[in-house]
Amino acid sequence: MTRWLVAETAARQQIRQGAILLGGAAALVVWQHRGELRVKGDLCNRTLLLVAGAFAAVAAAGLGKARLLVVPGFALALAGCLQALFGREAYRFFRPLVSGVAALCVIVLAFPVLDWPLRQLAGVGAAQVLAGLGLAPNLAVSGTATDPQLVLSVAGGHFLVATECNGFGLITSGALVALLAGGIAGRRWWTVAALVPAGLAIGFVFNLLRILAISTMARYFPGNYDALHEVAGTLALWAGLGLVGWIAWRPERGTGAAPKKSS
Repeated sequence: MTRWLVAETAARQQIRQGAILLGGAAALVVWQHRGELRVKGDLCNRTLLLVAGAFAAVAAAGLGKARLLVVPGFALALAGCLQALFGREAYRFFRPLVSGVAALCVIVLAFPVLDWPLRQLAGVGAAQVLAGLGLAPNLAVSGTATDPQLVLSVAGGHFLVATECNGFGLITSGALVALLAGGIAGRRWWTVAALVPAGLAIGFVFNLLRILAISTMARYFPGNYDALHEVAGTLALWAGLGLVGWIAWRPERGTGAAPKKSS
C-alpha cells in the first residue's frame, strides 16, 4: 500500500502537492510538540484494537473483493503504529495527519475518475464568465471518445483545457489544507467537516480565476505564454491555499484566542 501510494503520488504533479502539504504538516506537528513526544512502546488495548481493525479491513478487502477497504485499513494501521510508538496521549497530535494520509489515498483513487468532469466544469465556468464580460468565447470538444480534448477559444486565441488545467491539484489541496490546518489548530470535528467542502469550493474558484487570467491576458504576452501560464498558476495556487489556511487556522469567532495546538 505504501509503495503504491508513493508511486502514484510521484507520477502526478497535482497529487505531489498533497504529499508536500502532508510533509509540511507533519514537520509542524513534530515542531509544535517536540517537548511532549517520547517513544513509549504503548501496546494498550486501544492500540491493539486499531491494529486488529487494520487487519480486519484488509482481510475484508481481499476476501470480499472490496478493494477500497484497504484505505481505512491503511489509516487504522498508521494510527495503531503511531499510538504504539508515542502513546495514547501524544497520538492525538497525529490524528490530523492520519486523516490527511487517508484523504491522500482517496485523492489518488479519484484522479482518473474526476479528470474529465473537472475539465468540463472549469471550461464551462470560464466560458460563462467570459461571456458575461462580453468576450464571446467558444467551447468545443475535439479528439476521440477515449481521449477527448476541450478547447476554449476567446479573443482569437485557442486554449486547451488539459488535464493540468482541471484544477484537481488546487481543489484537492484546498480540501487537504482545510483538513490539516483545522485539525492541527484544534478545531472541533464538525467545524473541520464544514471546512473541507469550503476548501474544495475555494480551490475551484481560484482555478477558474487562473484559467480566466490566462485566456484573457495571453494576447498581451505574445511569445511568453509558458511564463504567463506558470505565473498565473503559481499565484492562484498559493493565494487559494493561503485563503483556505487562514480560514481554517484563525481563532474561533468570539473567543479572541489562538486555536489550540492539540486536536
